[in-house]
Amino acid sequence: MRNMITIIKKELRRFFTDKRMLMSLILPGLMIFVMYSFMGDIMSSTLSVDEDYTYQVVIYNLPDELPNNAYFSILYDDDVEIQPIGDRDDKQIRDLITNKELDLLIVFEENFFNKVSNYDSSSGLPAPTIEVFYNSTKNESTTLFSTLNLVINEYEGSLINKLDLNPPKIDPNGNLGYPYDLSSDESKSIQFIVMLIPFLLITFLYTGAMSISIESIAGEKERGTIATLLSTPVKRSEIAIGKIVALSTVSLVSAGSSFIGLMLSIPKLTQSSELSLDFYGIETYLLLLIVLISTILVFVVLISIVSAFSKSTKEASSFASIFMIVNMLIGITSLTGNVNTNTAAYFIPIYNSVQSISSILSLDFNALNFIITILVNFTIVSIGVFVLSKMFDNEKIMFNK
Repeated sequence: MRNMITIIKKELRRFFTDKRMLMSLILPGLMIFVMYSFMGDIMSSTLSVDEDYTYQVVIYNLPDELPNNAYFSILYDDDVEIQPIGDRDDKQIRDLITNKELDLLIVFEENFFNKVSNYDSSSGLPAPTIEVFYNSTKNESTTLFSTLNLVINEYEGSLINKLDLNPPKIDPNGNLGYPYDLSSDESKSIQFIVMLIPFLLITFLYTGAMSISIESIAGEKERGTIATLLSTPVKRSEIAIGKIVALSTVSLVSAGSSFIGLMLSIPKLTQSSELSLDFYGIETYLLLLIVLISTILVFVVLISIVSAFSKSTKEASSFASIFMIVNMLIGITSLTGNVNTNTAAYFIPIYNSVQSISSILSLDFNALNFIITILVNFTIVSIGVFVLSKMFDNEKIMFNK
């Protein structure tokens, strides 16, 4: 036991006293936070419209019935200003849109509402028209056009359909719209988190374990320092356990840094002020931590075995990259947003961790599936420690003979 603790301290000291290695553990999380936050800010500045912005609109053949039509009430909001045409001709107004001085030009056919009410689609005659000119390179123009396009399509549907599914309603304030979607903000946040976080967590865990475990064993084989360690009067199982515990600790720090950076940047990246983590309690994070620890142990054991088998860090990286692809394919299963409730599925390594993480984050925790996941993971770790110990005993493997 004392020898194992000595090996753990040796490995941890090597990582946490080397400034470059320490930075490599913390830097990914910092870079993820900076990069995703920056992406969110760019998307926000590119796609959003200032709250105090007033859209400038010109309407030809402005119908008298327009102000009383609920579908077109958007054109009479406080943030929309309908400009008079004045003595400007059609080309001048279009040039204003091209030069980004005007947002929309809307052209109603003369007697539009009268023609619409008398139009017979079976007559074969052209339907009454609305033309909307906009500038796709101006965000405000595109935003208003997109909104108006939806409104016009809804208005058209109300004229020709025999029945309406979820027809637009007028709320008490006179605005168009009605909340048919009764999902809560909490359930929307949970759905987004369950779809994204398990995949990213599994990826972070594996990449962290891969970069550290390969260097620790295959790197020592290349440098020749593994021979000194194996020549000491220490049980091979103690060496294996010591390295796995130390490497798992370091890998967990690396993955934790990336996870924290991701969670802090998600509100900016998604541009959602409603996304919150307040509904997760301390028990949720404790359960999540247990799954992460058992999973990182599995990754470290598997990569350590590959690293011990390989003749160089380059060869070990090649083998580990294959497992990384498989790991990512398994992680993608979380993108459905659904949790697998079949107990038999939790006997499948890695997949069980992905589903357990999804179950915990969805607040649909199943104790039996959780216990199976932990037991399966630690069984794999125990087998892996035994295999790694035998590999340390094999001079042909450890000294590339």
